[in-house]
Amino acid sequence: MRPLPLLVSHPEKPESVKDIGIDLGFDRGEIDLAMRLYAKRIPPLVNRGCLPYLFGVSGRLVASIERKPAPFYRIYSITKATGGKRQIEAPRRFLKLIQAWINIRICNHMYVPGCVIGFVKGRNIFDNGKVHARSKNLMVVDIKDFFPNVSLEKVGRVFSSLGLPEEVSLQLGRLCCLDGRLPQGAPTSPALANQVFREADELLEKEAKRWHCRYTRYADDLAFSGSRRFTQKDVARVGEIIGRFGFSINRKKTRIVGQGARQILTGLVVNRKALPPREKRKLWRAIFHKASEHPRECSDQVSALVGIASFVNQFSPTLGEKYMNIAMKVRRGR
Repeated sequence: MRPLPLLVSHPEKPESVKDIGIDLGFDRGEIDLAMRLYAKRIPPLVNRGCLPYLFGVSGRLVASIERKPAPFYRIYSITKATGGKRQIEAPRRFLKLIQAWINIRICNHMYVPGCVIGFVKGRNIFDNGKVHARSKNLMVVDIKDFFPNVSLEKVGRVFSSLGLPEEVSLQLGRLCCLDGRLPQGAPTSPALANQVFREADELLEKEAKRWHCRYTRYADDLAFSGSRRFTQKDVARVGEIIGRFGFSINRKKTRIVGQGARQILTGLVVNRKALPPREKRKLWRAIFHKASEHPRECSDQVSALVGIASFVNQFSPTLGEKYMNIAMKVRRGR
C-alpha cells in the first residue's frame, strides 16, 4: 500500500481513483462506481477499506471508533445566553479531522434549498433577516432538540442518497454520530441535519406559499412572515408537518409577533431593516470611541474588537471598516 493517500492530497486528479483501485483491488463494478462518484465530486468510497486508506490508518482504528465513539469525544457544558446549560460533544483531534474531511469532501457538495440559511456557506443571519424585514407579522417556531433528534439511521440514508454503498453509508454515519444520533459539536452535524430536514423544509415552504407568506430556517428556528395574522392553529400545523419527520416544537421559544411589537429573529431586529438591537449598536459605538481615544487601555481587547468590526461589516461596510481601523490602531498600541 502506498504511504501517500492520493485522493486527500490530489482530489482534482482522476488518476487518484485508479491508484486507489489498484491498491485496494477494486473489481470492475467498484471501479465503475468509483468513477461515477468521482464525476459527482464525491470521494470514491466504494467499500469500507477506502476511508482508512485515504487517511493512511488501519481499518481496525476506524472500526474501533465506529464501535465505541465515546472515548473520541470531549463532553462538557456551556451556559446558554438565555440561561440553562447546553451539552457540547466535541470530537477529539483525529475524529475531528475525519469529520472535517467528510464535511468538506461530501457534505459541502449536497444541495441545500434557498429557504435554508443556517450552516450554509455564503449565507448568514442578515440574509435570513432581510427576507422577513418590514413584514406585518412574524411567527418563529423553534425545533426542540434539533441535533439529538437526527438518528444514525437518518444520517445513513443521507449518504446512501448520494450513491454510496450501504456499508459505506453506515460507516460514515457511525463516524458522524454519538449514541446513535448527531452530536452537538461535531463539524458534520449542521450539514447533515440540514439534509435530514430537507423534505420538511420543502413542505413548510409549500405551506408558507399557501399562506401567502415567506419561510426560512436558520438552524432550529423556523421563520414565517407576511400579512397573515398567525395563530396557534398555524403553530400546530407546523408541528404536524415536522412531526412526520420525528421532530417537535419547543413551545417555550415559539412566538407570534405583530407589526406594532419588536420583531426579533436570530438576534436581529427586523421591523424595518435587519439590524442588531439599537442598545447593542450604541454599546459598540461607546467601546470603539474609548478604543480610539485610549488605544493602550484596550490592548487586551484586540480580538473582541476585530470580531465586532467583522460582524458590523456584514450590515454596514463603511462602519465596519472604521471599526476595523480602530482595532488595528489598538493592536499597534497607538
